Amino acid sequence: MPALREPIVSLLGHVDHGKTSLLDRIAGSVRASKEAGGITQHIGAIEVPGPTVRALTEGILRTDQFTVPGLLFVDTPGHRSFETMRRRGGALADLAILVVDAREGVMPQTRESVQILRHEKTPFAVAMTKIDLLAGWRKVASPVPLVEQIAKGGPDFIRTLDARVYTIAEGLNGLGFSAERYDRVSDFAHNVGIVPVSSKSGVGVPELIALLVGLSQRFLKDELELVVEGGEATILERSDQKGVGPVGNIILYSGRLAVGDEIIVNGRSAPFSARVRGIYRPLPSKEGKSARTPRLESLGQVEAAAGVYLSATGIEDAMPGGLLRVVRNEEERERFRLELQRESQPVADPAPSGVAIFADTLGGLEALAFECRENQIPVHETGVGPVGRPSVLRIATVKDPTHRAILAFNVPILPDAQPEGESGPVKIFRAEVMYRLLDEYATWHTERLRHLAAERRLALVHPAKLEVLAGFVFRASKPAIVGVKVLGGTLRPGIRLMRLDGTEVGVLKALQKDGDSVAEAAAGTELAASIDGAVMGRNLKEGDLLLVSVPEGAARAFKSQSLTPTEMAILEEVARIHRPSQPFWGQ
Repeated sequence: MPALREPIVSLLGHVDHGKTSLLDRIAGSVRASKEAGGITQHIGAIEVPGPTVRALTEGILRTDQFTVPGLLFVDTPGHRSFETMRRRGGALADLAILVVDAREGVMPQTRESVQILRHEKTPFAVAMTKIDLLAGWRKVASPVPLVEQIAKGGPDFIRTLDARVYTIAEGLNGLGFSAERYDRVSDFAHNVGIVPVSSKSGVGVPELIALLVGLSQRFLKDELELVVEGGEATILERSDQKGVGPVGNIILYSGRLAVGDEIIVNGRSAPFSARVRGIYRPLPSKEGKSARTPRLESLGQVEAAAGVYLSATGIEDAMPGGLLRVVRNEEERERFRLELQRESQPVADPAPSGVAIFADTLGGLEALAFECRENQIPVHETGVGPVGRPSVLRIATVKDPTHRAILAFNVPILPDAQPEGESGPVKIFRAEVMYRLLDEYATWHTERLRHLAAERRLALVHPAKLEVLAGFVFRASKPAIVGVKVLGGTLRPGIRLMRLDGTEVGVLKALQKDGDSVAEAAAGTELAASIDGAVMGRNLKEGDLLLVSVPEGAARAFKSQSLTPTEMAILEEVARIHRPSQPFWGQ
């Protein structure tokens, strides 16, 4: 059987559902294991080596069931999440843990996470966290097997736990995944396993790790075959390390990386080549906790999967979320440069009118673009990094006012981007959670549409009074076409007309002057009017005086508009018609 590398595992889920606590518990389990030996530190990752997995899963997995050399949990810095970490052709992680709070169940960001997992076709397990907060939980001195802990809670705890599992399974079913408690699943190819977990006590963590090992060995054999030639990595972020200088915090997911290797790296403007000067990882502190300024161990080379600091020429210009490839000759250099160039452009062709989207990483940008497509939000411009003035000026010119917006995911807004603030021409949304960003834009877009529609109504429904001229009836009905004279205000097609007694006449469809269509007619103008719904001799006669039927909402809005005295008088005349039946009409 070929040698395998460690599967890379990422955690994702709704905010505050316990991702950090679960990772801390996993790290604590590694340190506490007597089989772990020396702890290998990683940048942005927690390694559970093979001996530790065997010790943690003793009694759950048989030795002959275990073939992977361990698990590498990617501990992404702070706000970074699954979708921001990329490798060639997809997500960095081979497996994922969907973290769901037992008390809250499937929440908005959970749904977003499931969409990402479906999009990436990533096998995953559900960690149902915080079961120690459920009614009936019984505290134990040291962790016991999960099934034993569940039994200790008695019938009430079992019923509560089953109800929570069912609620989560129901939520996932609505998202297209069949799910059940892990020990009741007979076929993990068709069902997602839900593992109840208490990060505080450690109960359920061994069972979760055992399930991940089983998933990796069942579904990822080909992907995990160890590659020693070449090297491929994802750049999580850039930083400065004391005594070393600028470094890239990278996860090596394939092959080998050595000092002196030539590499191609995604840069902010374009891929660039560099030479590896040094590879470093922190030495573990005596207490097993990360020191504020970690001591670094210099490595000659490193094999996948691993998280390390990388020092290389020009690494300060690397793109967070970008890719890194080892090259061995000129042909590979050019080929990989083109590949990385394509990977740097994950977003589809820009729409003529659309929003601008920005993210802190290429993966984040790709995920945001995907969600925009799913939500039918056209994208005009994309970028990685802070939002500046040039982008605001460009988006301010897009045709559709509802697209004059910037969605900034995990990136700052530069002080000069829009000095006018909220009163500026562009609406800027910034958030560290993608679904909030999209929800805020959707709310604004709906309100903006409503506001624009109101503005159009105000522009169209203008107070006006007109007279039907005697001797100028060109058609009696369907529609009636008559000569009219505008006595006051501004007359525009598309409005409804009424008589002075409040009787509705019809809709003014068109205006013509000397055979040409006109968009509006001012006071004193005589022209032909086409009125749909009017029938001469029935609801319309020569010499009739007509008013524009101004809606009550528009009448209120006109109070803040600059109307002429004649227009104000016409509006008051409309109000007098309505007030016998509606005393406060228009007020």
